Amino acid sequence: LFRTGLWLVKKLKKSRCLEQLCLTDVQAAEDSFLSRLSRMSGLQHFQQVALVSSCQDQYAPYESARIESSPCADKDPIFGSVYQAMVENLLGPLDPKRLLRVDIDFHMPETNLDTMIGRAAHIQFIENQ
Repeated sequence: LFRTGLWLVKKLKKSRCLEQLCLTDVQAAEDSFLSRLSRMSGLQHFQQVALVSSCQDQYAPYESARIESSPCADKDPIFGSVYQAMVENLLGPLDPKRLLRVDIDFHMPETNLDTMIGRAAHIQFIENQ
């Protein structure tokens, strides 16, 4: 459902941001904005890096929020090698002792459309709840 909605929004809105997030802003994924950005110096300059994720958030993929490669992504014939390279580019220069991954589990007692599609957890992050 989410992927279909994302595809529809990309087609109707011509969103540059969504194209960049999907690595479809250029012909070759390895030349995409995010791929090029991952090759730039960055995380190693921080004293500590905290990556916060929730498996309940279906808008920001769990492994992506944690800068990890997933088995599903590894098998992707189009983007798999690009995903793996981006993970290596981002984390390779970083001392693992300076990296903290935090998993959040939101207590959401009610079931509604937002909780079913993973939007509720995403909003919880944004609203800092």
